[in-house]
Amino acid sequence: MKKSVGFFMTILSAAAAAVGAAAYFMNCRTNYFINLGIDPVVMGCAVCAIVLQAAYIIVTQKGNQLWTDILAVLPPVLLIVATITLAGSRISGIASIMTFENNAQNMADLTSAIVGIAACLIATIVGIAASFFDTVKE
Repeated sequence: MKKSVGFFMTILSAAAAAVGAAAYFMNCRTNYFINLGIDPVVMGCAVCAIVLQAAYIIVTQKGNQLWTDILAVLPPVLLIVATITLAGSRISGIASIMTFENNAQNMADLTSAIVGIAACLIATIVGIAASFFDTVKE
């Protein structure tokens, strides 16, 4: 079977979700954001989305089964939840750093938060677009 556009977009979405989860995990260990801890919703949704995207690729390579449509749609939904939860937990810190607490260390901490949010958002958008394409060419 030949790989189609949806295959590569799903891989790209899973990779961006992994980058976002890693950046979020590192951000949770920074001096500024350490008191917020690791939100299980963000990590759980991101990890589940990555696992489901891998399962989607495996299932579609073996043949067209009835529940592949669910596996195409569920990861972007989980990534939307992860992105919104991550942005919501970091927005007040971002505003505070940008206005009152702007120094080199806080800006470095802010950078990893922005990378995490951006990577999750990219994973979400690419995942949504990938769900409209087949992963294999007939």
